[in-house]
Amino acid sequence: MNRHRQGRLRRSRALAAAACAVVAALAAACSSSSPSAAPGAASAHLVVGTYGAVKGNVSSLTWDLPFGEPNTVDPPNTADYSSSLIAGNLCDPLLRLNPNYSIGPYLATYHQPNPMTLVFNLRPGVKFWDGSPVTAADVVWSLDHAAAPSSAVAFTFANVGSIKATGPRQVTISFKKPDSLFLFEMSTFVAMVQEKRFAQRAGSKLGSASGKIMCSGPYELSSWTPGSGMTLTANPDYWNPADRAHAHTVQIQFNTNSTSIAQALISGQLDGAYEVSPATIPRLRAASSGKLIFGAPSQLYLTLNVARPTGVLASLDIRKSLFMTINRPAIAKAAYYGAAIPNWTQANIGSWQNGSWPEAAQRIWSAAYAGFERQQKSWGTPAAFTAAKKLATAGGYHGQPIVLATLAGDATLAEVAGLIQGWAHEAGFNVQIKPLQPLAYSNASYNAKYRTGMDLLLGSTFNNAPNPLEPEGLTYTLGNPYNYTNYNNAKVTADINAARQTSNLVDQARLMTDAQAIYERAYNEMTLVQFDEIMFLKKGLGGATTSFAYLNEPSLALIGKAK
Repeated sequence: MNRHRQGRLRRSRALAAAACAVVAALAAACSSSSPSAAPGAASAHLVVGTYGAVKGNVSSLTWDLPFGEPNTVDPPNTADYSSSLIAGNLCDPLLRLNPNYSIGPYLATYHQPNPMTLVFNLRPGVKFWDGSPVTAADVVWSLDHAAAPSSAVAFTFANVGSIKATGPRQVTISFKKPDSLFLFEMSTFVAMVQEKRFAQRAGSKLGSASGKIMCSGPYELSSWTPGSGMTLTANPDYWNPADRAHAHTVQIQFNTNSTSIAQALISGQLDGAYEVSPATIPRLRAASSGKLIFGAPSQLYLTLNVARPTGVLASLDIRKSLFMTINRPAIAKAAYYGAAIPNWTQANIGSWQNGSWPEAAQRIWSAAYAGFERQQKSWGTPAAFTAAKKLATAGGYHGQPIVLATLAGDATLAEVAGLIQGWAHEAGFNVQIKPLQPLAYSNASYNAKYRTGMDLLLGSTFNNAPNPLEPEGLTYTLGNPYNYTNYNNAKVTADINAARQTSNLVDQARLMTDAQAIYERAYNEMTLVQFDEIMFLKKGLGGATTSFAYLNEPSLALIGKAK
């Protein structure tokens, strides 16, 4: 989810001075943001969908995961960048998510005879790596596994009544209530199919370096050395000619240090990486070894989350006052080099400003967004510091440490964390930055026991579906692993549930913005900026998916020798 450079942090006074300098330099930006401005508009090389065409195969690729080693490759629990990228190249979902965020048939075709029934028919002849056929029983097990309460994506199945095999290659899903989000999720890691027999034998080790997985995708996980790397080997019998691997092997590295990643890309030691740190943009723009790409469409955004329901930030006044010190336009300008724009609501702009929403629905979202922008555009200024200090004091704040956790290894997140610390210092807050190593951060992102002693969690996150229903449902309904503060509001829950059950997107927008008007005032989360997909691809290669859809596609298999 996010990244941070290791080492000593500058003193808070120096950070505060730097933060104030940024505020002064970017004062004009504070009033010039607009939800109609496309993320990355300042870039001359925004690439939509894919980059380059492929004319042939290559023997191998060397690819880095800037967010570090996957904590699992068990698909329904791969809700972070590293894990999802690997799972997407090993396992096939029922449906295909295309680079433009449209969906279509893949491992299965489908039809929906009524809002309460969804039928999948598996393609014939598809086999797992061990040669066993993919059956309806494997699909039922995989979906039941994803629906289990312990799964990171259990929320997706909230309206599902039953999942049954209704033929050797047919699966029928019956709903308790209509669900406008479910079909889209079947094109993501939520619906990647594993072999039932292998998974049951693996037990608790499923998805780990020792237990691995058994899937049908274009690559097989041939080795995984914890702390070192992975090797993916092409599946010679892959069922889909269009997505067969162009590289026979892919060597996966786990380097999270943005400086050394950039150097390896510049020198040609790495063939590429997704989620390249924005801090390296100036260096990589000038690299002759390959192409720095700002990709779209994007569902990527930077968030600051209250990490737990207890502690100093249990006070609403203290939460709000701390958020009032943060200058979002300054973060977009200083840390993202033209690849980001400020975001003024917890729902990221891209989740509703996209082609899946009709114009009438987008107007509803836009009007609500404009109201929050008017209320908050003065935040992060000297006047806001004064007001925040007064509100925090009234809420009982008297210098208690506030621990801000982020991921070790990334200069962009280090810069953002430092700016937040400096601005907070101007209002009298004592923010202490805590870098976490990749596995510790990944665990903290979805398991409350790993957030003990933390008050804030900073990092980039993403949506699978281009719809606020997904992130807001996960964050603001009780019992979900991403509801860090145990937020529970009956009206918000009712509106989110009603929105999910309607296929009328105008009505859905009204319900969701009604919920937004309530949950925004809780100040449990702050979406800071929305940014482009930032990737680098070595010269001579092509076929890369540049939109954020890469995470749920066999994206590494698509890369080969360029035309």
